[in-house]
Amino acid sequence: MGIYAITGASKGIGAEALKYLRGLGHDVINIDIDGGDISADLGIPEGRQKVIKSLHENCPNGLDGLILNAGIALAAKPSKVLSVNFFGPVTLAEGLYSLLKKKKGNCVVTVSGSIAYITRNKYYVDALLTNCGDEARIGRLVDSFEPQHAGNVIYGSTKIALVRWIRRMAPSWAAAGVTLNALAPGAVATTIMPDTEEYRNGFDTFIMGMAMPTVYKEHRMMEASEVGPPLAMLALPEMKGVSGAVLYCDGGTSAFLHPEKFY
Repeated sequence: MGIYAITGASKGIGAEALKYLRGLGHDVINIDIDGGDISADLGIPEGRQKVIKSLHENCPNGLDGLILNAGIALAAKPSKVLSVNFFGPVTLAEGLYSLLKKKKGNCVVTVSGSIAYITRNKYYVDALLTNCGDEARIGRLVDSFEPQHAGNVIYGSTKIALVRWIRRMAPSWAAAGVTLNALAPGAVATTIMPDTEEYRNGFDTFIMGMAMPTVYKEHRMMEASEVGPPLAMLALPEMKGVSGAVLYCDGGTSAFLHPEKFY
């Protein structure tokens, strides 16, 4: 059996991925800001280094898989969203790469189905994230934005940047036997999304204003239990042939929105 580490596995999609892997008999380490096997704030450098140090000490023979799932959304300060959603997973992936390399393990990053329909404007900072990488400087920039230009723009920036980082790094990682992929869920009924009960009577209006994946004809968002297992599967050795991919786990919405898009 293998050793896997998951960030943000105390609830939601991460908890379902953890349950799936443990159901297969694997050892799984939960990394979370509160209540994890390793408790750390991935939005600060000290928290990330705590995780990297702990896993190197406790898993000296390597990791079979790393699932970088932790993320936050609109309620947080813009710079915090950048720190948790982009710099957190990238720093952990790079810091734990040597442990993955020892076992030729797989790394999976949770991104967002929203990358299928985002139209960038001048406030998006995804290019800065991947080409500049100065966390403090970019954080100061996004915190200076007017509130109406933050929120979804910053969240979307982190997810686009993660996909770009994954695509850039996957070839060199694969050459060392380590796969790197992304799972893109859409509107999943977790704490990162608003309570959907208020939309029950006007669901069509909700969908028109928020083009995100749902379970069609059932008038509901997807459940974490429908996303966690596919996320976990990408970390298994049976998925070794998949590298540099973005798997949409979105009920088919990306195909619905872009039926002619093949790349």
